Amino acid sequence: MKKPSYIDNHELSEAFNNESRLVYGTSGLGGVWGKVDATESVEALLYAFENGISVLDTAPSYANSELYVGEALKQWKGKKPFVSTKIGRLKGADAFEVKLDYSQEGMRRSLENSLKTLGLETIDLLFLHEPQLVPEHEIESTIQALLSFKSQGLVKMLGVGGNPNATFMPYVKKEYFDVVSGFLKMDACNLSVFNEEIQHYQNEGIAYYAASALHFSLLGNRYNKYLKEGVDDVWITHKDMENAKKVKAIADKYDMPLATLAQRYLFSIKEADRVVMGARTLKQIQSTISDWKLGKLPIDIFKEVTNTISVK
Repeated sequence: MKKPSYIDNHELSEAFNNESRLVYGTSGLGGVWGKVDATESVEALLYAFENGISVLDTAPSYANSELYVGEALKQWKGKKPFVSTKIGRLKGADAFEVKLDYSQEGMRRSLENSLKTLGLETIDLLFLHEPQLVPEHEIESTIQALLSFKSQGLVKMLGVGGNPNATFMPYVKKEYFDVVSGFLKMDACNLSVFNEEIQHYQNEGIAYYAASALHFSLLGNRYNKYLKEGVDDVWITHKDMENAKKVKAIADKYDMPLATLAQRYLFSIKEADRVVMGARTLKQIQSTISDWKLGKLPIDIFKEVTNTISVK
């Protein structure tokens, strides 16, 4: 396994014209993981803008996320943030109800609705959501539809929003996509993206969004819950849990909250062209921004975490 590299400047992304690396992922504040307060969700976004966060990621399937982002953008008087949304997966009752439409007509309706809801004329980055769920015989037509949206000026860049499976991976090339947003494969308890996958993206010149910095909160406020109740060994594996225990010991050793160590560890990884964090409340975004300002980990702690979790 190749090990992650230590970054020089954690704040700016060379892959995105030296703009911010930090992305506010808005699934949580949209209500996909449980009830939220609409006013607080908008306030969290405005607080983020006021404190330098200039990149957002949303999706139709993130409950009311696009609605709240649109309202925050309407109220914001500063420079417009870089906004990505997704296409292919539609709004469901919660995070677990999966509704899909990869037809050209369905995707166009979804994109037009996103533009209207967000109050934008063009999307900076449009992700194909859940690439592993696109029927194999529809992959090429789906990609052609995405390219047509780009040629029409409706979107500026195209991305893969999720972990591509073996069937979809041959299509992950610069000819089609600019970005991959992967999750649970580059963080402080799992570095599996370094088993050839990140090398493929780098060879293609495709940027990488590292999403779910806290590994579905295993490295955050659900650590004790997972420790007590166990993991599903699907999304969160037993190896992830064992690594989390080791990393928790490192956090305790340096008297650092586990979530802070985990976020700062990901901030330190050079191969993460952008880092997606998912603060759900105003308090959580305040904490994340505080960690962001602390910056990357000292290199000795970075190496200690890396060596702890990268052993096969």
